[in-house]
Amino acid sequence: MSGFPGFEVIIIFVLILANSFFAASEIAIVSSRRGRLQQQADAGKKSAKQALQLSENPDRFMATVQIGMTLISTLASVFGGASVSEPLSRWISTFPVLQPYANTIALGLVVMMITYFSLVIGELAPKRLALQSAEKIAVAVAPFMDRLSKIARPVVGLLTFSTNLILRLVGQYEHKKEGVTEEDIVYLAREGTVSGTVETEEEEFINRVFRFTDRTVSSVMMPRTEIVAVEVKTPFPQVIETFMSSGYTRLPIYEETLDNIIGVLYAKDLLRSRTTNQKEEEINLRSLARPAFFISEFQHVDDLLTTFRRKGIHIALVIDEYSQITGLVTLEDVLEELVGEINDEYDQPEDSAIVQREDGSWLVDAMTDHEVVRKKIGMSVDEEEHRNYHTLAGMLLSKMGRIPKAGDKVTIEDFVFEVVDMDGRRIDKVLIKHV
Repeated sequence: MSGFPGFEVIIIFVLILANSFFAASEIAIVSSRRGRLQQQADAGKKSAKQALQLSENPDRFMATVQIGMTLISTLASVFGGASVSEPLSRWISTFPVLQPYANTIALGLVVMMITYFSLVIGELAPKRLALQSAEKIAVAVAPFMDRLSKIARPVVGLLTFSTNLILRLVGQYEHKKEGVTEEDIVYLAREGTVSGTVETEEEEFINRVFRFTDRTVSSVMMPRTEIVAVEVKTPFPQVIETFMSSGYTRLPIYEETLDNIIGVLYAKDLLRSRTTNQKEEEINLRSLARPAFFISEFQHVDDLLTTFRRKGIHIALVIDEYSQITGLVTLEDVLEELVGEINDEYDQPEDSAIVQREDGSWLVDAMTDHEVVRKKIGMSVDEEEHRNYHTLAGMLLSKMGRIPKAGDKVTIEDFVFEVVDMDGRRIDKVLIKHV
């Protein structure tokens, strides 16, 4: 083909490469994680600071990119239509059968070739590359794009004004920037776990942190029926035995009824009084008791943690709206909502509380945390319902709507829960079978 427009083809190719630069810059800066850019900016990297400024002011940046890409497209069309299609048309005219359609065919071929290379080299490839290395590319192009946006400020200002005017006419001018939500963080943690960048334990901790603020004291407290307390007139040897058998270092002291709490007895205070050569019968539990701290069962757990930390206490008595004792909560109970079960040497091992039998069923202590039971047997964890009860017994009472008797059953999801033993009105043992 005589008179091949080599120079014009090179110009078109350069314009496509320039378009790819703008496309990559746009995606890189828009999709960059601001946290990483901020880290580099704090470390003194000027280009990272410029990239951060561009991402925080997208109107000016996007207008600059659009101006550049529009000019490039216009120039490519001019060179392609006028310079490349004409010699191509002359070459096609050498074929007699195609001569009447030479101009149309030439123009169509030029448009197809420019469109193809513009899409592949000028758009798709650079954008994919920019998504894979967003922060790296954003930092690299930021100085040039920042300088270019300043040079193009008059034109950008005109375009921004025109855009805002149109948005006002359709009632969409005010744009409220959405912050990162709780759901966004939970989703990112889940995606990180799937990709392997976040440990399962880390994802669970993040979920616990967000659930923590929704919990009320009633969902984490030890219920009234399980409170180990000492009557103020209890003999010294019996008090020691209660401390030893329970494994607790602090016990509520009451007078006549549990609703009449007079304080909290610390084991170390009791032992200290014994080492002062004071006779056992002379030890007055009332004088040894420290002031009790009372909280509402409706108080949120995060507020309670703040109170514990501020007051330097580790135990609180929970009261209802009638000022009756409904439970007891400790600092350990609160922390377990964040980090999971904390077992000390006096706690019942989880393996002994949940025993799998040879036939695949599970024999479970009803006082076990229902979330632990659900995870152990493969049930889904219902975060909403966890606010209403804490133990497996509480879950069954909620589902049954009454106090059961031995032999009663209830089906939850794909599991049958059978009450096999009752301790008075308290559910003691539960047999769980998969349907």
